[in-house]
Amino acid sequence: MTNKLCIAAMLMTFMVITLGALTRLLDAGLGCPDWPGCYGQLIPPSSEQLAAGVIDQGKAWMEMIHRYLASALGLTILILAIKIEFDTKINAKTRWLSRALFFLVVVQGLFGMLTVVMKLLPQVVTIHLLGGMLLLALLFLLMLQLQSAKSVAISKNLRPLALTVLIFLSCQIALGGWTSSNYAGLACPDFPTCQNQWFPNLAIADSFNIFDTSDRNYEGGVLAAQSRLTIQVIHRLMAFVLFLSVLMLFIRLWQIPYLRNQAKLLLGLTLLQLSLGIANAVLMLPLPLALAHNTGAALLLLSVVYINYILFPKSDGIIMEYDGRTNSYINY
Repeated sequence: MTNKLCIAAMLMTFMVITLGALTRLLDAGLGCPDWPGCYGQLIPPSSEQLAAGVIDQGKAWMEMIHRYLASALGLTILILAIKIEFDTKINAKTRWLSRALFFLVVVQGLFGMLTVVMKLLPQVVTIHLLGGMLLLALLFLLMLQLQSAKSVAISKNLRPLALTVLIFLSCQIALGGWTSSNYAGLACPDFPTCQNQWFPNLAIADSFNIFDTSDRNYEGGVLAAQSRLTIQVIHRLMAFVLFLSVLMLFIRLWQIPYLRNQAKLLLGLTLLQLSLGIANAVLMLPLPLALAHNTGAALLLLSVVYINYILFPKSDGIIMEYDGRTNSYINY
């Protein structure tokens, strides 16, 4: 029952992340300018119910559906944490992970509030996205622990490389959030060049000034065109760095028969993400492809998290020894 509840929470998190992306892409982040209700009500009011002004019903409902599902996710994680806390068969490590999940979902709720209160401040929107991805990854780890998934311990340690890929991917997801929250997705409508330039002038300081905050409305973006171009170029360069690191990890994983399925999935998801990124640029960010790019990032994250998990040595893991003469791994 606990494992099923964890899987349900994972699926709900996936839906919340997707709805969050859809909310951003439809410019519905301020569809309800207050929090937690919408114009002071639990459901979006009609224009006739307001004393003055006209509201966009579509954007208001999109924002509130996102909030309803996020609230349901918070309740699910609370129930999951309570069940784990009182299950004597579950170890302390898993209990602490469930506590961390509950704490994180509360923090996510606060950042959801700040997203509205601070009028889509890019720093807040990006942290909110990263929090959602972290929540998904930790729920996945919790599921693996509840299922007692086995690891593979190898003498030629792959963990530093796998961890490097995870760090690079996290940076790329953060850059993706920064690109989206600053409305820089269309800054370079060509590929591989940007504005028909191989080496455009970049404005790094102005593009990544995380201490620049104000009470203005950030919907639609406030950065200059050159700053948006810079963000897009850095996002592309990081994608190239990530691809090279994934390729190195793929080659190493392919040497281990037990891990070839993980290697194929990792490379396949990476190539899919690169293809979606390029398609979004040259096709001017069509909604289905933009959503798929967001979902692809989540799937790639789970793949990299799983690889790191199974490479972390445990007492019940599958032991493999590297044989330098045959350049292969032997099971024990």
